[in-house]
Amino acid sequence: MPDLIALTLTCLFVITGVATALSLLDSWLRGSNAYTVLKREQALLNAGFLPQVGAKEVRLRRPARRTLAAAKRGQNRRLHLPATSPVTQLAS
Repeated sequence: MPDLIALTLTCLFVITGVATALSLLDSWLRGSNAYTVLKREQALLNAGFLPQVGAKEVRLRRPARRTLAAAKRGQNRRLHLPATSPVTQLAS
């Protein structure tokens, strides 16, 4: 029975170690690719080229859709305010 516990713990540590190693390798590859892209962009900037923004980054906002309920709300109604101002109220 104690051998089964030791085997289970060993397998758990091995699986955790492999997952950690794969995660570190993935992070290193992504970082390496990002660094390469940054160096290439810096070389282009130094050569005088200007970066062009991708089409998906220059997306226009969709216009807000006005529903019938929103149109009927109080935004289109006028408010009837009293004719007195705070200055005239202080003077009296």
